[in-house]
Formats: sequence, C-alpha cells, structure tokens
Amino acid sequence: MVVKNFFKYYKVVMKENIIKKQWKSPAQQKYYYKNKEELKRKEKIYRANNQDKVKQWKKNYYWNHKEEIALYNKEWKAKQPPVVKPVKPCDWCLQPIGKNKTKFCSSRCSDQHKIYIKRKGPIWMWRLYSKYKIWKIFYQYIPKIKRLFVKKIPKFFLKFFLKFFKKAYKELQKLRTHLKYFKYKAYKAKVCGHWRVYRHRGSTEYKYTKNFCSDKCKQIYENKIAEAKKQRNLAAWGTEHRPDEETRRVIKNKKHLEWDKQKKIDDPGYRVIRRTRLRMKKVLGRGFTRKQRGEVSVYEQLGVKNGTELRAHLESKWQTGMTWENYGKQDGWVIDHIIPLKYYKDNFDLAKDIEVQKKAFGIQNLQPLWWLENAKKSAKLNYESE
Repeated sequence: MVVKNFFKYYKVVMKENIIKKQWKSPAQQKYYYKNKEELKRKEKIYRANNQDKVKQWKKNYYWNHKEEIALYNKEWKAKQPPVVKPVKPCDWCLQPIGKNKTKFCSSRCSDQHKIYIKRKGPIWMWRLYSKYKIWKIFYQYIPKIKRLFVKKIPKFFLKFFLKFFKKAYKELQKLRTHLKYFKYKAYKAKVCGHWRVYRHRGSTEYKYTKNFCSDKCKQIYENKIAEAKKQRNLAAWGTEHRPDEETRRVIKNKKHLEWDKQKKIDDPGYRVIRRTRLRMKKVLGRGFTRKQRGEVSVYEQLGVKNGTELRAHLESKWQTGMTWENYGKQDGWVIDHIIPLKYYKDNFDLAKDIEVQKKAFGIQNLQPLWWLENAKKSAKLNYESE
C-alpha cells in the first residue's frame, strides 16, 4: 500500500516539478514541447535499458522525501470514502450476524439448523416450513378435523341418513312393484319425429306410434300446412283461398292462352305442329278432346319425332325470301299438301284408315308454298305453277 501511494506521489510531484521548472532559455522550453513525444520515447528506452539505475534512483528519492510522502498518504486516505465491510447473514434465518459470531446469529438458529439439515430436501424448504409454521397444519389442524369427523359429525349424519335410507328403501319397493305391472317403451312420432315414452300393462308388447308427440307439435304442423297452401294458392290463382271450379277454369284457360301465344313466338316448330293439328281435326271431322282423336298422336301421323324435325324439313325446302316471320301471311308462305287432302277424302276412308292418314298428312306430302300459289292451286291434283 505504501509503495502504491509512493508511486502516485512520485507522479504528482514530478508533474509539479515539470510545471514549476524554470527553463534556462525560451529555446529550451520550445524544444521540449516540440519534441515531447520523441523525448518520452527515448526516456522509455533508457529506463528499459537501465532498470537497476532507475530502481536505485527511486529508492534514494523515497528516503530523501519520506516525510512528504507520509503526509501525502495521510491526506489521500482522508479524501477516500469509508470502506464498508459486507455483513454476513445467518445460515438459518438469513439475518445479519454480529461481530463476534461466524455462522448463526443465536443458539436457537444453530439448534434449528442442526435439526433440519439432517432431513431430506433443500434447506430453504425447511426454513419456510419453520418460519410460516406449516407444521401446525399437520400436527394441530388435521388431527382436530379428524377427531371432529370421526366422533361428533358422524353421530348427527348417521341419524339423518338412517331416516333418509328408510324412506328411499320404501320408495324403491314401490317402484319395483310398479314395474312388475307396467312397462315403459320409447317411440318416435311419425310426422314431427320427436321421441316419447308410453306405458303399457302386462307382458305383451305391441307397436304404439302416433303422428305427433304433443298438441303443440300438431298445431305447428297444421299452421305450416296452412301457410304452404296459402302460398300455393297465391302462386296458382292469385288469392289466399282456392277459388271455385268455374273461376279456376277461366284462370287456367287465360294462362294457357298466354303460354301458347309466347310458345308460338319462341318455337316455330310448335307453331307448325299446332296449325297442322287444327287442320287435321278439321279434315277428319273430330272434336278437340284427346279421347275422340284415338290413340295415334299427331307426330305419328306426320311421321316425325318432334316439331324440330318438321321445322328442319320445311326449312330445307324454302324458296328465296321465305322466313318464319312471314309464315301464314298473305305476302308470305304457307304449308301445302303436294297431293291435296280432298283426293284422299274422296277416294279413301280418311277418317278411319290410319295408313291413309300417314300418307295424307305425312312429312313426305308437305312443302312450303307461297300463299298466292297455294290459293291458285286449291285442291287441284296436277297443278303446274306459272
């Protein structure tokens, strides 16, 4: 410590000497500050090469200025903050120990440590066990609770449970006798789909099902059906309730006429079939009902599968200027029978013979012809156009 302080003092004194140094001339001072680093480097080299001389010089300096160094050390110590030694805690209670004690703050802590250090587990666990008196739970509270439940409480509950079990046993006997005579089965309602339980007497089993599990489900179902009928009537007839037969017939006919009109515009094949059917009825002298026409359909008489095939046949024989827009008009074209229907009506039984009908109305006997040409031809068998 003395040596370290000596070196500090030596450095300070040397700096002061350098500062207070009186230079021989301004040139010397100027030279020193100009070549300060170089001089220091040379001094280092010199000290490294002459270590014995430097040591001897330091010793001489120390003995010559011993009183000054001691005074400096005293001043330096006075300036330093006081050193606080760390206080060692007790090994058991972790409280700070006095000056004359080494491990424990008291004999009680020493005794506690000796007891618990022998037990299994870390010492901090036993420290908490002792500090918060956890041992009371195991040696005071639990035995008290055991004594309470074993001696006092059971006497009260024993009386209560005996009464309860007697009543429960009687009710159980009643239930057994009841189940001897009655049996319970579960069933699923047909309409609402809910499960219900029914009771029957005797050993014979039989199927027991209902449409609804309760009146509430039945009412909900009836309301749903009524609402569905209401919506259907609104969509079909425009009213909430179904009208009478005559009103329904009028509404149906009106709707059919609208549909038939739009279908003729959208589908020319349907339009041709419709006109051909009316023409056949007129020629054959039949009514408008399906039963009066017989089993043979108009498609079979024409020799086609549908209206599209008839339409394609007519379009293949069109002349220039013929379109579906001018069909049936005076300045347009019409469907003509190559061999007139009057020829088949006069010479054959057209009304009853199906084969004759197929030849007369068949696709091979149909052609598109201008309206004026058709009027000139009329019912002539061998007609040549001009």
